[in-house]
Amino acid sequence: MSDSAAAMAVPAAPPAGRGGSHRTYVLTMLALVGFMNAVDKIVMSMFMEPIKKEFQLTDTQLGLVTGLAFSLLGVVAAVPLARLADRWNRKWIVGGCLLIWSVMTAASGAVTSFAQLFAARVAVGIGEAGSGPASHSMIGDYYPRELRPRALAIFNVGGYLGLLGGMFGGGVLVQTVGWRAGFLWLGVVGVILAVIFHFTVHEPARVDLPAPPAAAGGALRALFGDLGAFTWLLLAFGMASITSWSVVAWMPSYFARAFSLPPAQIGLGLGLCLGLGTALGTVLGGQIGVRFGTKTPGWAARLAAATGLIGLPMYLGCFHAQNPMLAFALLFGTFVVGGLAVGPLFAMLQDMVAPNARATAVAVLGLAGAVFGQGLGPVVVGMFSDWLQTGRTGAEGLRLALTSVVCISPITALLFWQVARSMHRQRAAAH
Repeated sequence: MSDSAAAMAVPAAPPAGRGGSHRTYVLTMLALVGFMNAVDKIVMSMFMEPIKKEFQLTDTQLGLVTGLAFSLLGVVAAVPLARLADRWNRKWIVGGCLLIWSVMTAASGAVTSFAQLFAARVAVGIGEAGSGPASHSMIGDYYPRELRPRALAIFNVGGYLGLLGGMFGGGVLVQTVGWRAGFLWLGVVGVILAVIFHFTVHEPARVDLPAPPAAAGGALRALFGDLGAFTWLLLAFGMASITSWSVVAWMPSYFARAFSLPPAQIGLGLGLCLGLGTALGTVLGGQIGVRFGTKTPGWAARLAAATGLIGLPMYLGCFHAQNPMLAFALLFGTFVVGGLAVGPLFAMLQDMVAPNARATAVAVLGLAGAVFGQGLGPVVVGMFSDWLQTGRTGAEGLRLALTSVVCISPITALLFWQVARSMHRQRAAAH
């Protein structure tokens, strides 16, 4: 760290601060920041239909503002912000990012054209790009290795409950005050949380743990360990993000078109499925990871491969169900299963990389998710929906587009399996 950066950084909490009530409080606050991150991101999906009508947009344009707008410059900002988090005060980065994206969320409610809305959502994406990696790095220093699967699962639960809040809250807001006032209220709440976070959370002391074994071969291996396993994980995460972000972005529109449900009902149903369902699976997976996941290399990657294959038939059943309650039930099961691997996967990632590269590693994975998932997935689904559209509601085209995108799950499972094989070979070679 340079002298100027050191002078700007807030003094770190002493090593003793890693335990006790403050550690729990910090994890809770980071989960709340993740909650607002998810709310401000996903609420756009609940506002899509009235925005489409007001600005006379196509599904392709909706896909652009929902997906590409977030990933466009967020991709550029994510890695530099993460490298800064691996060197500088992470509390300032998390709080500053929360403040920026909250202000831009409020600004989203004042736009008068598609171009202005696109620009505002780009700015929201830039703000959100730095929060997650810095949060992961803080948790890595507050919690010892054996407790990280559970701690990271709890942190991610905040984001998944944010899906519930964004879906249900967005449905209520759009029915009561409209999408413009909805953006404004969400921005105000985020600004208040940013102030509380800044004055109550302490920066943890960096724990100087031994780095994973690195073969001779340069800085990348020193930071990311086995580059083969990390590359496979990067590809797997990107493919998984295509499926998950496409579903999250388009399911509100699908249920509105296929079943003619009101926004509040759609928001509650999808919020329970995507938010509560994934949160339950994540908590369970975190507990399993604490008990079993630290003993076998690549165990979390095998779990992710299995959950992807198990979830595929439930996805397909949801898209082709004729009854909305059956569709909601199948979607709930899909996300419970999908949540099992979240905590173990991110704990495995912290084991794979050097301690001074945790935030960067999370950002690189997030970059893959942003490019393929947030950026590519919703746009491709929107284009397919426009191309395949039949009938007045457009439900059939959207159904076929969503069906197509979830059918890449076997490829994702194969990539996760390759992660596990690469880690197993690395351990065998080390012995």
